Amino acid sequence: MSIRFLFRLLTICLLWPSAGALAQSNPADTLRFALITDTHIGKAGNDKSLARIVADINRNPRIRFVVVTGDVSDFGLTDQLQQAKALLDQLNKPYYCLPGNHDTGWSASGGLAFNQLWHDQKFVADVQGVRLVGVSTGPYGRMSRGYVPQDQLRWLDSLARATPPTQPVLFFAHYPLNDQLSNAPAVLAQLHHFRTQAIFCGHGHVNQVFDFGGLPGAMTRTAQQREGNVAYNVVAVTPDSVHLRMVQPGQPALAPWARFAAGRPPRVATQAAAPVLPTPAYPSGKAIWHYQDRGNLVATPAVWKNSVLIGNLLGEFKSLSLRDATPNWTFKSRQSIYSSPAVAGQRVVFGSADSTIYCLHARTGRVLWRVKTGGAVLASPLIDHNTVYIGSSDLTFRALDLATGKVRWAHTQLAGFPPAAPALADGKIVFGNWNKTLYALNTTDGTLAWQWRNEQHSHYYSPAMCTPVIQQGVVYTVAPDEQLHGFDLHTGQPVAADGRWRVRESLGGDAQGGLLVAKTMQDSVVAWHTRPGAAPQPAWSLNAGFGQDFSASMPVVSGELVVFGTTFGQVVAVDKTTRQVRWRYALGADMVNTPRLVPGRGVLVSSADGKLALLAL
Repeated sequence: MSIRFLFRLLTICLLWPSAGALAQSNPADTLRFALITDTHIGKAGNDKSLARIVADINRNPRIRFVVVTGDVSDFGLTDQLQQAKALLDQLNKPYYCLPGNHDTGWSASGGLAFNQLWHDQKFVADVQGVRLVGVSTGPYGRMSRGYVPQDQLRWLDSLARATPPTQPVLFFAHYPLNDQLSNAPAVLAQLHHFRTQAIFCGHGHVNQVFDFGGLPGAMTRTAQQREGNVAYNVVAVTPDSVHLRMVQPGQPALAPWARFAAGRPPRVATQAAAPVLPTPAYPSGKAIWHYQDRGNLVATPAVWKNSVLIGNLLGEFKSLSLRDATPNWTFKSRQSIYSSPAVAGQRVVFGSADSTIYCLHARTGRVLWRVKTGGAVLASPLIDHNTVYIGSSDLTFRALDLATGKVRWAHTQLAGFPPAAPALADGKIVFGNWNKTLYALNTTDGTLAWQWRNEQHSHYYSPAMCTPVIQQGVVYTVAPDEQLHGFDLHTGQPVAADGRWRVRESLGGDAQGGLLVAKTMQDSVVAWHTRPGAAPQPAWSLNAGFGQDFSASMPVVSGELVVFGTTFGQVVAVDKTTRQVRWRYALGADMVNTPRLVPGRGVLVSSADGKLALLAL
């Protein structure tokens, strides 16, 4: 045995807090709390699992408080969240609750139901001299990487400046602070300003130790039943150590599965690696201007004359100069704006999670009319012949008079809420929802022309986020079932189903050229030729080198170029004639929304991290 090995072994023994040392800690200095995560209330049996955990925690007087680190519900539905809260409210000690991606990503309320039940999506509390800090990690209304909203990042910064530098801090989030969280570096930079002892997360459904940028972290197991057992974790924090023990109610006590020195990276851990992005030598796109918004953007901008119009998740709807992004005016709704605006004449229309459809004067921002609905309006409008077509989370699709906002007709009792923009052609308005259904309504009176339900899959595979493309009398859509579907516009009869490429939610095309274009889930762009009443035929495909992708961004066609955004903040322009990547532009770190072509000026692009740019074509 070498001297070097003996020296390393001695060093490890000195740095590693032993079980004996933990046992000798003054009990008064030990802070014990319970971690519950990924309860997924809404799935069969998960309510009973959570009830068992709550009862077990209530029997343990040594536990001071409980933290729930997200995915409280399975699909973000209000009744699922209400059921979860009713169960958690039976705890006989304080608890703090954060949302996860299942609570915000598919939420019909745009996350508002969580706020109404738990009042906020972040928390700070002091217990036994230790500061507890928790934030939301989204994502919101879209499939993308997680991210801490910009307003919560600003709050975290102010909290770091207000927290005494000697006060121990425990940090909580749903997503791990690694490549799964797009702004993890910014969050970790703030946490290094605190005396951060440990970071706790969920999302992965397993117990695992992490090194988050030099700070110790632990992911904990889902509360759902696994191999007949439900589970939660009890965390014990002393002035110099942290250890975690999994508890399975009704089973013998387990030894701690993780021990590490507080505030130090654990010796055996999964490194928080940066995402591996493709780096082919493509030319870079050129930005005419670049704008950073104070809120997160999940909408596509609209253009009115020399103005750019867009809303953010802070509920602000803005007009910016198309020339240089100088602000013109701002209108404040009462909740987040997911809706991409539509413009006709001097009117701009959009929806808000405050359950209102707004029509503003595009030049001044003055409210011309507003229509109150029974649920959040996350969907985007389409305007045709002075009629506004838009869906709402009250399970109603409406046709409104553009001049007055008067309801011309309303189709009620949709199977699920519509989150995206519809498509219109030949007297039919077509849209999807988050309950596996694609609808075609008659534009004259809103009656059902036909509907298609994807019965082979769960609601996660709904044709919801894709804006349908109508060409040659056929409605095309893609969904997370990784299929291109085609239906006769008038009858709804299936005319195409193509599963050869891993398409997801991003479909566009060139109607005049009879071309469909889809972005796939890994690197590729694929195109089909369309013909009346016939299945589309593959035209071409190419490896565009953008890596893994799972975010909705409809490709748009301008001349020979096809432009789309990616999950990792890239804007890609493909030449459909040469079948080569023309250029790529790094907009930000998070998903890029559907681009907006501006004839003669370029293409407008926005991203979830609040970035907006006008790019030259």
